[in-house]
Amino acid sequence: MKMKHLIIEGFCDADENRSTYPCGGALKFGVHCFECSKFSYTFCLNEIAVSDSEGIIEEWIGFGGEMEPNEQEKKDEYVTEWNKICKQKINEAYDNFISYREDGTDRC
Repeated sequence: MKMKHLIIEGFCDADENRSTYPCGGALKFGVHCFECSKFSYTFCLNEIAVSDSEGIIEEWIGFGGEMEPNEQEKKDEYVTEWNKICKQKINEAYDNFISYREDGTDRC
């Protein structure tokens, strides 16, 4: 079995309190949204994110806005560096958590 995680940006165009939707009209995002005709989505490129217990993203930041280079020919270089920094921070967060779990201290 192969497993990957996928980050998408979801849009819901449904009316609240319509029980015919997979969410029962609660308009709460979840995997059930993929079964709904009112749900659409797009790609989330170069994002770092934290999800809640149901897989819904609580905090995120993606490459863009003020991160964009003034010269577009540098964009690939900037995105590569952004991804490198994100991966380092993910590994750092893991190491900090393991330290916390093992001895109750945060070694930031």
